[in-house]
Amino acid sequence: MHKSFKTFILIAIVLVTCALAIYPPKKNLRLGRDLAGGVNLVYSVNLNQGDNADEVIGRMIEVLKERVNPEGLYEISFVQQGRDRISISMPLPTKEIQQLRDKFQNAMSDLEDYVIDRGAFERALRLSGPERLAALDELIDNETSGPRADLIAPLRAAIEHADAARAEYDAAAANNLTDPAELSRLEEEAAVAQIDLDEARQTVADQLVSAEEVRRALDRSAETITVPNKATGQPESIESPRETALKAIKARADWAAAEVEKVVTEYNNYNANRRGLDDPSDLIRILQGAGVLAFRIAVESGELTPAQEEEYRKAIRERGPRAANLQGLVWAPINRIESWFNDITDQQFLVANPVGFFARQGFVGEEYNGIYYILLHDAPGLRLSAAEGDEWAVSGASSTTDQQGFPAIAFRMNPRGASLLGQLTSDNMGRPMAIQLDDEVYSRPPNINGRITSQGQIYGNFTPSEINYVVRTLGAGSLQAKLGTQPISVNNLAPELGADNLAKGLTAGIISFIIVGAFMIVYYFMHGGVAVIALLVNGIFILGVMALARAAFTLPGIAGVVLTFGMAVDANVLIYERIREELLRGEDLRTSVRLGFQKVLSTIVDGNITNLIVCLVLAYTGTPEIKGFAVTLGVGVVSTMFAALVVTRFIYTILIDHIKIKSMPQLPLVLPVIEKTLTPNIDWIKLRPLYVVVSTVLVGTGLFMIYQQREELLDTEFRGGTAITLNLTETQTRPDGSTHIVPAILPRDQVEARVRKIADEAKKRIDAGNPEENDNILVGLVSSLDVLVVNPEEGGINSSTFIIKTPITDQEPLEGAIATEFADNIAGFQPLTFIGSDAESVADAPVYEIIDASLGASIGRPDIRNNVGEFIGGIAIVLDQLDPPLPRVEIEERVSEAREKGATSSLMLDRDIRIVVLEGTDDRATSAAVLVRDPAISQFDQARWRAELRDPEWNIIRTGLTETASRLSIQSFSSEIASTFRGQAIVAVILSFLLILIYIWARFGSIRYSLAAIAPLVHDVIAAIGLIAMAEILYHKFPALGEYGIRPYKIDLGLVAAILTIIGYSLNDTIVILDRIRENRGRLNYASRRVVNESINQTISRTLITSGTTLFALLTLFVVGGEGIASFTYALLCGIIVGTYSSIAIAAPFVYVKKLDASDAPHETPDADSPST
Repeated sequence: MHKSFKTFILIAIVLVTCALAIYPPKKNLRLGRDLAGGVNLVYSVNLNQGDNADEVIGRMIEVLKERVNPEGLYEISFVQQGRDRISISMPLPTKEIQQLRDKFQNAMSDLEDYVIDRGAFERALRLSGPERLAALDELIDNETSGPRADLIAPLRAAIEHADAARAEYDAAAANNLTDPAELSRLEEEAAVAQIDLDEARQTVADQLVSAEEVRRALDRSAETITVPNKATGQPESIESPRETALKAIKARADWAAAEVEKVVTEYNNYNANRRGLDDPSDLIRILQGAGVLAFRIAVESGELTPAQEEEYRKAIRERGPRAANLQGLVWAPINRIESWFNDITDQQFLVANPVGFFARQGFVGEEYNGIYYILLHDAPGLRLSAAEGDEWAVSGASSTTDQQGFPAIAFRMNPRGASLLGQLTSDNMGRPMAIQLDDEVYSRPPNINGRITSQGQIYGNFTPSEINYVVRTLGAGSLQAKLGTQPISVNNLAPELGADNLAKGLTAGIISFIIVGAFMIVYYFMHGGVAVIALLVNGIFILGVMALARAAFTLPGIAGVVLTFGMAVDANVLIYERIREELLRGEDLRTSVRLGFQKVLSTIVDGNITNLIVCLVLAYTGTPEIKGFAVTLGVGVVSTMFAALVVTRFIYTILIDHIKIKSMPQLPLVLPVIEKTLTPNIDWIKLRPLYVVVSTVLVGTGLFMIYQQREELLDTEFRGGTAITLNLTETQTRPDGSTHIVPAILPRDQVEARVRKIADEAKKRIDAGNPEENDNILVGLVSSLDVLVVNPEEGGINSSTFIIKTPITDQEPLEGAIATEFADNIAGFQPLTFIGSDAESVADAPVYEIIDASLGASIGRPDIRNNVGEFIGGIAIVLDQLDPPLPRVEIEERVSEAREKGATSSLMLDRDIRIVVLEGTDDRATSAAVLVRDPAISQFDQARWRAELRDPEWNIIRTGLTETASRLSIQSFSSEIASTFRGQAIVAVILSFLLILIYIWARFGSIRYSLAAIAPLVHDVIAAIGLIAMAEILYHKFPALGEYGIRPYKIDLGLVAAILTIIGYSLNDTIVILDRIRENRGRLNYASRRVVNESINQTISRTLITSGTTLFALLTLFVVGGEGIASFTYALLCGIIVGTYSSIAIAAPFVYVKKLDASDAPHETPDADSPST
């Protein structure tokens, strides 16, 4: 009882832990991108001139993988696109998280509608008379009371007073008033009224706040800062940076405080329920820091003249930190300002006097928008950064302690980095050196006391989580190229299976589970009930571990679950078949159960360990999708052994020892005819010639089919190709007769049919003997097409946006043909005109250098007062008299698309861009300015400024606005990247074969047994791939077969998972027979004909039951599961049938040794009670 109680406690702890981890399942069980949908981010990469793009981006992808998803548990994929793009895909959050996020975003939208836009405010004040007052009233939705009305009221009164005073003066002047004193008085009153108006205007402007300011405040850290208080001897908490920023916003704009608080409340609800990478913003935030290390000498207090220092302070205050970086100096943000505090009085002094605080520390510092910056040198000889080349790098990082025993980060440099760092430190001995990670200063710059070469430290007041973050980032490597600060495109992708297919697949899975469970109960009676309980425990264990590990279920992961349940059923069948053998020998139930478990122990362990070997290899070498399969299957291997050897054994102990059950019959014991049928006496070795014929046909056909199809077998992931994004629209007529463009919602099937129509028409022209130029290319769409739904409507199959994927690499014919077919549903940009749009020379174009914080001062229109301080040094392209007028968002969209298509380097896409409406409204701008600035290009270098900033930006933006533009988005998939995926999959499978061979050799003591395990696997893989290839050929020859599930399947990551599942299942089947052969041969060192035949006959019932139940489950999935998993289940059906055959026809005869066949020489047989070894 004592042992049983301990087992019960163990099982209870495992089940309760897993159940708590699973519940609620909608929240804790994550679905991968291919099951739940996902987001796709496309980033530009800033490459240096002369870089090998493929090599640099390849290394960059590896670093980002290590940084974002080091364990490979999340389905986040990185794919190079073109020369300087990286496409990153991740799963979408759960519906509950989406709802919370939507509430937050709605609150942000409400705030944006509520607050007064600065640009609209300035435009309103540029009007005059009643129009100005009407425009102001419109800004506050014509409210006559409330916070906004109270804010505007003094300004309205000042406008009315100024207008009246001005009108009175103008009237007097027009009537030639002869009294100079009176005219002077009226002029002075008008001037005073205008001054009062300007002050009232500035008062309102100072209180304006934007939704973006609130968003930036929310993005700041919410962690409360703890600072020591030497006076009390106790630590003192000060508010977090987020709280400080929000408090400042509410204090400045108290009229909007209530609306801001609503946003904060919704954000807190959303943020409290987010899990890891549940939102694309998480991924964007992580990717914004690229792990680039730099060393710069800090500017010391007093090093600059007071005039120089004030010039730099004025620059950061008016232009912002990026725009203020000129003439070899740079403003660098401090990562954790609290690491600079020794006492609460330091923090108070910093808040009250930032300049004095940093001066007392010996540095030049400044505060900008709540963030603190210090001034660093950025000139050769005073820095070690990416500007010194890409040969130097960080070779590793780890946590350590500094000289005072506080936590620190140790880093190591490669040889080139050690040389450069040694030169920098030896030339600047005694000066402070800042260590930057992704441009941020991570510790107070210490004075250089000695030459630093291969090793160094970053120290400061770090928390353990910060140390882990920095160590992990540095350990991933220092990137040569940096991602753009924001993605250049964001697309939400529908799951490739489709919502309908996923639902069908789950339904089919449940049906299969119920029917298999029912069969086990009908065939094994009470034993079957035990098996069902063990299977449920197995499922809970798998789900619980996946939930605890925060791992996502994907289609390849489902393959792991299918194999796990198959092996779990198989383990119970092995046990029950052994129990029945012992019962037939006359043993009682207790002894039969004990011997049954004892004799199958090695079989179950061997079968699961060999599968675990496959899991470990795939987890180490596989792609993220294959890792998903490996993790799920690995968990399943452990779960299967736990359920079979612990849970099942515990249940039998309770039934036999405590409930005192004396008999547990099975159907073959009740109906002996079944037992006789399932225990044949067949000479399997005699059938070897037949096996040779059958296997030759299977393998030969497989190889021929593979050769025949070659790359046609592969999907886009493995062969490269093209993806075209369709944004479909249609024109609708309003009740007033006007028209407007709205998204055109179409079903996926209709879009696919229209694309296939292109190929059908091309084929007709080819068959008729009058092909057009690109018909030979377009006809390929018939057999190589995948249409994905983007941002689907409810139901998951209807949308206005689709991605068409095809292995065809020639983009131009595809783009032209698809644009023609969908001409009525593709909204292209119509050409615009504006003053200067026909200028042939940039000198004659409306392009201005931004030289002042007020936009009007730079473009010669002093009435325009928009603050553009952060764009000083950039350009303003003025679009006057826009025809037709456009909404501001459409101008942004057109400019963004024009720059993306016309950019001559990825660096252009990282520039600061803003659209300012000069006349009209945001919904209908008649005049606007496009502001562009590149912080890396100084206006003092006019030759470079003109050649790299002004001229190319004008040419690109002018062309994009004045010419018709297609809205098709074309992306290509690199064949090199596809070959990398292929190589990884092949290496993983081969390495798995090798390790399995070694394990079986060690376990069975013979290379013959190792080869007997590997040969069927190779046989099964070739045969299964051949049958997959044959399906496509049959489909094209006999299209009617499509109704029965025979379709042109392609080998994608899902089918790779299916092939791996076949390997695992076949291997398990083979080991069952080999283990029985090993047991039956006893002490003999070879397997005779009798031993092999007897072993197969003894295990044939297990083989038929396990294979039969698995095949039935797969048939249910194939018929009911829908198109999304049809290819997966088709491959498994082929593989399971072939795998069952190969275990009997190849594995068992492979170990046969003919030594005793010529005589009846005596041989030793094992004792019936002896365990298998």
